[in-house]
Amino acid sequence: MSLNIINTSDGSHTLYNEKINETYHSIHGAIQESEHIYINSGINYFIKNHKKEKIKILEIGFGTGLNALLTYKFSLSNKYTFHYNTIESNPLKMEIVNKLNYIDILGKKYRDIFTLMHSQKSDEEIEISSKLFFNKQIIRLEEFKSKKKYDIIFFDAFAPSKQPNIWRAQNLQKVYDAMEKNAILVTYCSSGKFKKTLEKLGYKIEVISGPPGKKEMVRASKK
Repeated sequence: MSLNIINTSDGSHTLYNEKINETYHSIHGAIQESEHIYINSGINYFIKNHKKEKIKILEIGFGTGLNALLTYKFSLSNKYTFHYNTIESNPLKMEIVNKLNYIDILGKKYRDIFTLMHSQKSDEEIEISSKLFFNKQIIRLEEFKSKKKYDIIFFDAFAPSKQPNIWRAQNLQKVYDAMEKNAILVTYCSSGKFKKTLEKLGYKIEVISGPPGKKEMVRASKK
């Protein structure tokens, strides 16, 4: 992959993939986008609506690791325990990871955790802290299998126009089958085709306000 680090509007980095002409995060603010979509519209929303203190998350697209890092940050000031499972088919090299400025912005105390998340290679769940248990699999969604059921899905793959296969009905059905009843899926994507596919599969769709620079996003739940 030919990747370039670029600054976004909130000062945090994202990566630009030249091959597919796509960034990993919004140019209007990488950290702002992740906090809005995955932490606030995902985790906070779920907590407010469900009485669970052990929350299982499945992330489709580990990427820069920003969503996982922000989940760890969230866990430090809350009573909840998270089991965070993430899949990624093309993991970043550490020489790129080490140049990202998330630690400079969030605090040096997160450096070792961020490095551990990226360097973890086994399929075994590891204890990041007493509040966060982490598992990363280097695998495509098409190959992913899980006996677990998840409470929250972070669907953070590249856009449907760039990687259409990931957004196919077969994959979204697989995700649906891996969700607990009343679980939620959050994603930046709000295309009409995507929403119609979700509805056909049985998801309940909410179109809500997006992060800076994006009018809408989708939160979908399993009925």
